[in-house]
Amino acid sequence: MPKKIPLTVLSEGITDLTLLAEWGGYLAKGHPDKALTTSQIRRFFGAVKRIQADFAQLKSEILLLEPKLAYAVGRSKEGAKIGEFYTMMSPLIRDINQDKTKFKNFVSLFEAIVAYHKAANGK
Repeated sequence: MPKKIPLTVLSEGITDLTLLAEWGGYLAKGHPDKALTTSQIRRFFGAVKRIQADFAQLKSEILLLEPKLAYAVGRSKEGAKIGEFYTMMSPLIRDINQDKTKFKNFVSLFEAIVAYHKAANGK
């Protein structure tokens, strides 16, 4: 498993794509029953983009992103990488705290992971 994404990326922005590329590839690889699926990641991505589209009205929903992921973990098979994705994203979600800059950087970080997941043939 790649190392943890530092919380500083939320306040400072992305300075190195290496770790995000590692996470995207890691989440896409493995047994088909365990790898993070495109539908799982897109469902969460859709919720993030909805908040981004109307941040002023929906910023209070940022905190609800974590339970959405927890629900996906609960629905998945034991050992699925959605659990590791949840573990990686939870501290980041909690640190956003309705801060617009941190949320913008979170969206950029997440977009990069989605792109690298797809590039690694995520299914």
